[in-house]
Amino acid sequence: MKHLQKFGYWLIIGGAALYSMGLVVLTLLWTFAPQIHWSITFSDVFAALFFVPILVLIPAALILRTRLMLAMTLTPIVLFALLFGGRFIPRAAVLPTTGQTLRVVTYNQLFVDTNADAIIATIRAQNADLVAIQELAKPVSEQIQRDLKTLYPYQILDPSNSQGGLGILSRYPLDDAGMLEGTGAQRAIMHVNGKDIVVVNVHLHFSGISRVRSQAFGSLGYFRMYDTKGRLVQAEALLAESRKATGGFILLGDHNTGDREPGYQLLASELHDAFGEKGWGFGFTFPNNKRMGPITIPIPLVRIDYVWSKNGITPLSAHVECQDAGSDHCLLVADLHIES
Repeated sequence: MKHLQKFGYWLIIGGAALYSMGLVVLTLLWTFAPQIHWSITFSDVFAALFFVPILVLIPAALILRTRLMLAMTLTPIVLFALLFGGRFIPRAAVLPTTGQTLRVVTYNQLFVDTNADAIIATIRAQNADLVAIQELAKPVSEQIQRDLKTLYPYQILDPSNSQGGLGILSRYPLDDAGMLEGTGAQRAIMHVNGKDIVVVNVHLHFSGISRVRSQAFGSLGYFRMYDTKGRLVQAEALLAESRKATGGFILLGDHNTGDREPGYQLLASELHDAFGEKGWGFGFTFPNNKRMGPITIPIPLVRIDYVWSKNGITPLSAHVECQDAGSDHCLLVADLHIES
């Protein structure tokens, strides 16, 4: 029995040591060489999930009560605090005394979801001034025109039977400014009490992981290359568009880009990230409804939906709403301040 206990003890210590050392190496790669290999780039998107074993290490350390196990437990805790601790610091809400508040929502409705009643109820519940919809389906668009015309008298709807549908709903007058070349983004000029604000509703492409056939093993399939170059080019086009805006600028939508990827870093260098600045926690928005194809997932795992702003428009607050309306995305709701 003692031999078994000793074996179990060293098995736990060994597993904890391997995990902690591996996490140190990954953290160094994520921080200093995230583009060294596609697998490192891809793992960085889900970096927070690599810290889930802490939930097992903590009770194990409390039971074993050894310095070695304590060290193996504290190491990932310290790394987590360094990488993500800032996201859990409460953000003090400072309400401006001048200017105007604008509530905006971005919502990928999922084009195969045609439960228009639930989608419209979800939109109504947010009490927003501006709503950007991605993957807007034609049946949903038709019902929005009928049921939300009073609440949102200004609508620019471009539905589709595929993932390309887009729509903008507003309480304020809108002018259609066409599509933004190279991104497929929808543009509009919103007029808010004498101010002209450029609004861009975007659904960036998902590059994904390419699947190829092995030359060494015949038809055996394997995965390689998580390609972020396409979305980085699109992010550059969006940033260039923001630089053209002489008045306010709001960019919102499904970016299919994690907040640890190059495309995010590029936009964050010049624009305000509403949730990044005023939200609390990770702000994960995908996948919703506990599903991702055939796999059941209990919670969202990545943040890919954003509200950005610049030129006198700054975030006041932001939060995620995970409604059960059939979409595979949660909504992102943000209150923005428009300087007077």
